[in-house]
This record gives sequence, C-alpha cells and structure tokens, in this order.
Amino acid sequence: MVRRCLAYAAVVICSSVAPHASAHAEPRAVIELFTSQGCSSCPAADKLLGELAADPSLVPISVPIDYWDYLGWKDTLADPRNTARQKAYAHVRGDGQIYTPQVVVNGSVHALGSDKSAIEQAIAKSRKNGAMSLPAVTLTLTDGKLNVAVPDVAQGETRRRGLAVRVGEGRHDRDRARRE
Repeated sequence: MVRRCLAYAAVVICSSVAPHASAHAEPRAVIELFTSQGCSSCPAADKLLGELAADPSLVPISVPIDYWDYLGWKDTLADPRNTARQKAYAHVRGDGQIYTPQVVVNGSVHALGSDKSAIEQAIAKSRKNGAMSLPAVTLTLTDGKLNVAVPDVAQGETRRRGLAVRVGEGRHDRDRARRE
C-alpha cells in the first residue's frame, strides 16, 4: 500500500516532467499547526501559517483538533484523529505538551504556533537533527516509464535502490529496478 501511494505520488509529481528529464527532491520542513475555531489565540497562528505557505521549502498543514469542543461550541473542522495525532507527538517527544496553537515541525519539535521566531528555531533544530529529512531522490521519466532512485543507507554504505513504474493506459506496473 505504501509503495502504491509513493508510486502514485511520484507519477503525479512527474506528470509535467519532460521525457528524459531528471528531478531531485530537496528536504522540506513539514509544519503542522494544531488549531481550533474555539481557540482565541489561533487566528494569529492561522494567519502566520498562511504566510509560511509562501516558502517553497515548507509544507504547512492546518490540523484542527476537537478538545475545546467541551466549551459548548463545536469546531466544524475538527477531527478526533487530529487530537490523537497531537497527543501521539507529545507522547513520542516525552513531554506530554499539547496546546493550541501548537506547531509541530517534522513530527519532532514543537513551538507556539503564533511565534514566527520560535517556529524558525524549531525548523532549524529539526533540520539539524535530521528529522524527516529526505534523501536525494532521483526521478527520471523515459519511454513512459518513471524510474525512482532512492539512496539506501545500510551499515555505513550508501546503495541506490530503484523502483520503476510503467505509466500508461490507466494502469501502473511496478518492477524493482536493478541495484547499481
């Protein structure tokens, strides 16, 4: 299932790539803003998230939670799975801190969602730690076939693994490419 999703994402990303062209993915920071309509401090964070969206190295995501619903006003965008996600991050970090507006950067570092400086520091810390960093992925489209090469770091060695995806006639045939 994961391979199918990755292959589909690669096809969508490369659908506009010229034949024989090659593209390299660059590391990006994923910025998840846990927010709520019932949070009086969240509008400033929501606005800041919109500003961060202009930075192509960032992937900003608004994640509405539901734990403020007990106050009597139901958040129409909230999802209990989002609350569970925020709690899971806090559990993995070991600090138990969940609040709104809270930003979680690359699933590892949290900051106040309305504090741009704190978010920038969290991004820097996350990148320094290598959390969620992406290896240099090479995508090549040749004769209707998308070749994806991803470095595989094992036992101190870097080997390239590939996945070939045949594109056409509405079906995707996946074959493992040879190791180089």
